[in-house]
Amino acid sequence: MIKTQKIIIMGGGSWGAALAHQLRKNVALDCQILVRSQQTVAELATGHIRQLPEVIGLDGFQVTDDTRCLQTADVIYLVLPVSAHEESFKIINSFAPVGTPVVLCAKGLVSDPHKGGLFLPEYARPHLTDRPLAMLTGPSFADEVLRDLPTALLAASNTATLSAQIAAQFSASSLRLYQGSDMIGAALGGAVKNVIAIAAGICAGQGLGDNARAGLITRGLAETARLASKLGAESHTISGLAGMGDLVLSCSGLHSRNMAFGFALGSGKPVPTSLAEGRFSASILKARSKYETIELPICFAVDDIVNGDADINTRILALLSRQAGQE
Repeated sequence: MIKTQKIIIMGGGSWGAALAHQLRKNVALDCQILVRSQQTVAELATGHIRQLPEVIGLDGFQVTDDTRCLQTADVIYLVLPVSAHEESFKIINSFAPVGTPVVLCAKGLVSDPHKGGLFLPEYARPHLTDRPLAMLTGPSFADEVLRDLPTALLAASNTATLSAQIAAQFSASSLRLYQGSDMIGAALGGAVKNVIAIAAGICAGQGLGDNARAGLITRGLAETARLASKLGAESHTISGLAGMGDLVLSCSGLHSRNMAFGFALGSGKPVPTSLAEGRFSASILKARSKYETIELPICFAVDDIVNGDADINTRILALLSRQAGQE
């Protein structure tokens, strides 16, 4: 008899619920969402996702706010904003058995006094020393995953058995998981695309046209590749789902929160209140690139606009009029 695997998803937002919705299709899994408030417990238990009220007709989720559920976890999916990771690491180490794998599902960086910023595998490793780690990333909007639309993701781990295990867990879902070993490349692609998407939104908001946006996306991918090469990531990761795939999706329209944030800035409209991770990642990414002595003009421009006092028109036009070199 095959033992049922216990899956704990830490985080009851739209992406945590989307992953739970797909994982619970696998009859060999017992999937439960761990959240921080009784209100969220009550909502998810009836299939209601606060961030996506338009998604209706979902069955209620298994959900709890009791961290002791981690004591029996076989795999933990950490699906919380980067800002909540430090506390989450402490909770995992306090309750989950040593050796329980942790799958990192966020996209962003953490500020660091030495390197300027750390990508999630770099940040997690010292905190989760006795646990296999993986990154789950790729082009994915939560509402489409909740509607069972086909989606391709990357499960990257330096432990091959873990990436295979993650892929197997989604075998009954509408997600198609590719396996890889380049965790840094996977994390880097997801973090940088958030910042590039803000730039694409600014470009669209200013009415600069599709040609300019396509050029910006392409040069954004080049920036991502330069930093990836410096950090020892694989080029095929950046040209794949975690890099180009996620970048194209995030820069394709206002469905993307980061692009919507940039569009509001570029058009002078009220800035959305929903989380746009690139808003917080821009300055950290700039600090890390300076540490690595890598030039990232688009990311620097976004930081100047979002966190400085740069004039949007002047800064973006200066960026688009940079002298062209060899591609």
